[in-house]
Amino acid sequence: MIHRILSSVGILVFALGTVVLADPPTVSIQQQATLDQIVDPVFGDVINLGAVVTVVVNCGDGDPSEFQLEVAVRQGDVAGTSGGVFIPSTGGRQVVSVEAFGPFNPGDASASATLVCGPLAEGLQLGATIKISE
Repeated sequence: MIHRILSSVGILVFALGTVVLADPPTVSIQQQATLDQIVDPVFGDVINLGAVVTVVVNCGDGDPSEFQLEVAVRQGDVAGTSGGVFIPSTGGRQVVSVEAFGPFNPGDASASATLVCGPLAEGLQLGATIKISE
């Protein structure tokens, strides 16, 4: 009886160890971002629409057919978000660009990203320092 219990515990520990070793989902915000600008067709002024942020994502093992990524940017008192953007998954590591909308300017800012793989929010990076350039 004790041998059977120990055997069951050993199988359970081995199975849990296998799950722990699986590739976890990851999200990583790149330091350089680009300002998205247009010229007002009526007045000719340049309008800043947002900051395009590059993010490296990987949904890990069991990669879904698409994932959801949300990027938020803060620069001083100005903050903006991309909202949840659905992106087709190519499997494994992907480098994607997402626009956080807001009247940002060239300079330093901070960004956060949330990665949803399938039904679960699985990747999170908060307060990464970025530099927005034209």
